[in-house]
Amino acid sequence: MSIGPKLANSTPDGEWQERHERLRIQPEVVRRLMGWCEYQLKFVIAQPGDMAEVRELVREFGADAGKVILMPEGIDAAVLRERGVWLAEICKGEGFRFSPRLHVELWGNRRGT
Repeated sequence: MSIGPKLANSTPDGEWQERHERLRIQPEVVRRLMGWCEYQLKFVIAQPGDMAEVRELVREFGADAGKVILMPEGIDAAVLRERGVWLAEICKGEGFRFSPRLHVELWGNRRGT
């Protein structure tokens, strides 16, 4: 099962901000899912500073680094490439897995791909 806890970088401005922030991470639900089946934790990373939150959540959940996937945030192939370069290095250094946003690279930022 792929479990994607939302980092603080995902919190929108406006009317959904409070609700999103309140519900974006539900530790007991994540732990229950991790214990119930094979899992991977996927985090979307916008900047190197997001890694502090990832490391804290991985520690809090007791997750194996090899089951953590980091994906660059973005909807533009050039931005994804730039973020992917430094994010891949972080993954190599810390034992996390890296995932590109292949659908954006292949088809752009289109629905249904």
